[in-house]
Amino acid sequence: MSEGQDWISVLPDEILHHILSFLTTKQSIQTCILSKRWIDLWKFTPVIDIQMATPYHETTPSERTFIHNTLTQHQAFKLHKFSLDFSYEALYAVANVQLQHYIEFAISRQVQILSVSIELLFEYFCYVLPNVFYSHDNVPSLEQVSLKGFLFNPNPPCDLPFASLKALCLFDCAIDDGTLKGLLSYFPVLESLTIDLCHRLLNFKASWCQSMTLKHLVVRCMDNPGFNLEIDSSSLSSFKVDGNTVKISVSSLSSIDEAKIFRSRYYPYMQNFDTRTWLRNLAHVKKFGVNSWFSQFLAREYEVNNNGWKIFENLKVFAWFGPLGKECDLIALIDFLVHCPSLEKIEIDVSS
Repeated sequence: MSEGQDWISVLPDEILHHILSFLTTKQSIQTCILSKRWIDLWKFTPVIDIQMATPYHETTPSERTFIHNTLTQHQAFKLHKFSLDFSYEALYAVANVQLQHYIEFAISRQVQILSVSIELLFEYFCYVLPNVFYSHDNVPSLEQVSLKGFLFNPNPPCDLPFASLKALCLFDCAIDDGTLKGLLSYFPVLESLTIDLCHRLLNFKASWCQSMTLKHLVVRCMDNPGFNLEIDSSSLSSFKVDGNTVKISVSSLSSIDEAKIFRSRYYPYMQNFDTRTWLRNLAHVKKFGVNSWFSQFLAREYEVNNNGWKIFENLKVFAWFGPLGKECDLIALIDFLVHCPSLEKIEIDVSS
């Protein structure tokens, strides 16, 4: 190859498509100015990533035309990933039928990873998740789904099981207990579930995932009054809970190796009995992550019951997040760690 020759352009299409998949779709299209070799490459890239999440910015007619033209001209038979990210203002001028078309396009191309995000101002601005998401013939191709800002209608018309879906993330979605429980029954191989800021939920049981394949559960920002979380699935290996008012119930499950529980503080008169109960059921974990509420709990146990916690005999990694707090809390925490005979590593992140 002569000096100064373009090394990248001589690469096979498959490699160039892979390179373009790391760019947003707009950036990918802009590469067509490089040379004739690049004019149509973006049309076969297995990833479509459209970002319209600029705050306080409505989509202009030209931007909506850009989305339409992109989907019309794209020619890949199968998509690895389809991602749409809108601010509420950007989506304001986009009708529900257009959003349905975007999702239908992705599923019709047998997309494996689907991510549609709408930044909401208020919950009642949620967009209704279109029925095509549940009923399209290609839903068995979905492997990962992340949805933000959608309203789930009760009794969704699921015609086929999501036979390949392993990871589901719901952010700021309006979905009630019964709808989520029914939906999970269509995910026979689900391994990872994240529920974040879904304020209509009042209860959640890990055992609703009837497939017994659920390994990782994350529940964040669920400060709904009276929200009950029951960790009762024998397939779980890890879970994370972040919320001040979540009432936690943990069954004694030997499968759980890792647990992370974050709260802004410990409320002894509201939580002491429940906290003792589910902590005892986590005494076998190998990795345990907490923040200041835990040292406050330990200090309270010393003050009231003159009792330290010496039952975490299998704990190998202890992770601390946030400031260390009062001296008495720190002393109680150190005593706890001293009585963890298998402890190998302490991780501290004071910035969290």
